[in-house]
Amino acid sequence: MITTHDRFKSTIGFIDILFNILIGFAFLFIVAFLMIKPESKKEDFDRKAEFIIVMEWDDTRKDDIDLYVQDPTGKIVNFRDPRTNFMHLDKDDLGNRNDTIWVDGKEKVVEINREVVTIRGILAGEHIINAHYYSTHTYNKTTPPPLYVDIKLHKVNPYSVIWEGRKLFSKKGQEFTYLRFTVENDGRVMNEKIRYTRKRMVSKMGGPVGGF
Repeated sequence: MITTHDRFKSTIGFIDILFNILIGFAFLFIVAFLMIKPESKKEDFDRKAEFIIVMEWDDTRKDDIDLYVQDPTGKIVNFRDPRTNFMHLDKDDLGNRNDTIWVDGKEKVVEINREVVTIRGILAGEHIINAHYYSTHTYNKTTPPPLYVDIKLHKVNPYSVIWEGRKLFSKKGQEFTYLRFTVENDGRVMNEKIRYTRKRMVSKMGGPVGGF
């Protein structure tokens, strides 16, 4: 014969089992969510860019350095044409002259001299990266101090730094070809196809020139 006390024991045990099952399902749901969510974010990022080209120079300088990138069709992205084919220039950085903004009547300065070109799709063939010393601004008729300009080529998916280099600019109007890299149909960049032959992209008038 089951006593009243025994019946309570049976009911409490059953409730404990149900409670543990619910906790188990909740734990598995949280783990599955944490595993799925980052992958979704990664895929969203991967679709936005294939290559990113970053050019940087001394954050304290007012010198205006311009980034030029030519794709296999001969189109050139630059401050005059910031969007062409798959290429996009995020900002025409004028040195520290455009590092200042006003927020609620207060001056906010972010010292950064950087231009970035994003290549958002695969276009097989040779791409060329140049930098041009557009203006000194602050030195008037005097010769400005030499200025190092760094460029990095990033591949986004999968991520790697394909190339990085530095050149020394000493006067207004100088233009250097940093590298020529060839993109394969599958998006790979072969090291043996990287070249450094000079290619002028800026005319004496300061505008882009055409041709290969």
